[in-house]
Amino acid sequence: MTLFSQPARRSIFLLSFTTLIASTMIFASLGDADARRRRPAHAAAMQPPLPSVPPLPEPNPRAAQATEAPKPEEKPKDEIQKADPETPVPSQKPAAGDTKQEPSAKPEVKPAEQLGPNPLPKSDQAGKSEANGDHEESVEKVDPSVSPDRVYQNACPALMNGEVQGALIAPLSEGMCGERSPLKITTIGKDNPVKLAAAITTNCAMAGSLATWVVEIQKEAQKDFGADIESITTGSDYQCRKVNNGHKGRVSEHAFANAVDIVAFKFKNGKGTELGSGWKGAPEEQTFWRALHKASCDRFMTVIGPDGDAAHQGNLHLDLGCHGKKCEARICQ
Repeated sequence: MTLFSQPARRSIFLLSFTTLIASTMIFASLGDADARRRRPAHAAAMQPPLPSVPPLPEPNPRAAQATEAPKPEEKPKDEIQKADPETPVPSQKPAAGDTKQEPSAKPEVKPAEQLGPNPLPKSDQAGKSEANGDHEESVEKVDPSVSPDRVYQNACPALMNGEVQGALIAPLSEGMCGERSPLKITTIGKDNPVKLAAAITTNCAMAGSLATWVVEIQKEAQKDFGADIESITTGSDYQCRKVNNGHKGRVSEHAFANAVDIVAFKFKNGKGTELGSGWKGAPEEQTFWRALHKASCDRFMTVIGPDGDAAHQGNLHLDLGCHGKKCEARICQ
């Protein structure tokens, strides 16, 4: 029986082998260190010195040959002209001593030698447009019906459709009074027009309402007086003032060309009637004026007659003013 077992002998062998290798490595490193210490100091000086100026690299002849691109062969001028007839060939300048060619002479340019498309011929109208500037500006200058200082206004269908006769006039502006698109009306009604004794200034809405209003008044005139209306006499139309010409209170609808006062009627059979005397006058007059008052209350927002107040004993006030929160209330007095 042995002193050590098989595994123990193997461990002792590995430990001895490892110790031997470590000792060898330590002795080798000590020897290198001792050799470095013993090396003379002038050994480093024995190395050849580096050059002060490094040599320049020489160009590669193959790279120089590769960068040179092959040049195309030059063609004669005759062949260039035949290949592309639209490309002009610049003419050679004459020599300094050559005096045969006139300096002011210009070479003739043929259509085939022009660069780009041929320009279209200019018409007389195009020449006029270029002379006058923009087309719209030229129209404004030529057309006498368009004013160059025209302000923005609304067209009136009643005037355009022939329901009233008159014209659109310049805007009215007097402080808080005025109307942007006022009309000067001379006749109301389309199929059976009625003249106004004097032209009135009103807005488009009033003009349209008067055109439908006069149709009903014509029926009452034929019923009560046996004739059509020839003319109507009016009182106030556009006036910049307060209600009833007062110094206080709200501004009148007359101040906005939104009201007109009716005073009298003349019929085609020679008869006539005035509100001041006819409201309590002959039976036909009373019937006519009260029917007129009712028809007016159906088409206008404010109607004030002799029963309304003392200021309207001789005129029937008609307007399209706003009453109530929704502008749907009417005043009929």
